[in-house]
Amino acid sequence: MLQLDSTQNPKVRQLIRYREKSALRRKDSVVLVEGVRELERAVAAGWNLRQTFWEPGTAQVPAWAQGRGQHFRCAASVYDKLVLRENGAVAVGLLDQPTQRLEDLRLPSNPWILVVDGLEKPGNVGAILRTADAVGVDAVIFSSLDCDPYSPQSVRNSTGAVFHLPTASAPRESVQEWLRQQGVTPFALHLEGATPHHHIDWKQASAMVLGPEDRGLEASWAHALRVKIPMRGRVDSLNVSVAAAVVLYEGLRQRS
Repeated sequence: MLQLDSTQNPKVRQLIRYREKSALRRKDSVVLVEGVRELERAVAAGWNLRQTFWEPGTAQVPAWAQGRGQHFRCAASVYDKLVLRENGAVAVGLLDQPTQRLEDLRLPSNPWILVVDGLEKPGNVGAILRTADAVGVDAVIFSSLDCDPYSPQSVRNSTGAVFHLPTASAPRESVQEWLRQQGVTPFALHLEGATPHHHIDWKQASAMVLGPEDRGLEASWAHALRVKIPMRGRVDSLNVSVAAAVVLYEGLRQRS
């Protein structure tokens, strides 16, 4: 393990640029990850580890990281510069992002799919991925997202679920056409939905489609059956990650 003592080291400066600029991460097809648990889950899922940067007291890299990429022990000033978490990260890693296309997804005969469309907050995407993994959906599709689903915040909120969930990313129109070709019925979670979520047969080939909280789903999803979560209070909506959990656990109940 090599030692890094300067915050001006080119590797340190490049990692900070990756953290701050999602466009640069996408351009170079890399994912920046904070936390040993998340890094270990990524490696176990087959993601390629380029580099790790460890806290000052690290004596050696763990067995799961040995023989994979470069490893650096950081001086305290360097480590503090790299890590956003207040405690518990232990390491920061840089991984190659694999190509994830719709045509590469392998689905069962009656797939259960989650589509997140146009979401803007990576923290919400990460929380949704964590629930999607917990209930066992067959795939999560990123449809014209306005954020990076592999941002450090999304990875952290997903607790590493993003690495082993079957996922794909595509423009909205491509997602809609792909669902049609696969014979998968889309159901749109919508404030004006007429059918309660627990009246839907989630055992069929189905896709739950979630849009942004502020503006809802884009008009091209008008063909999807609108589904609502019954609400008795004065508020008219839930946080999108909470709404996803409510509907996904109804799907798990039906499919169990």
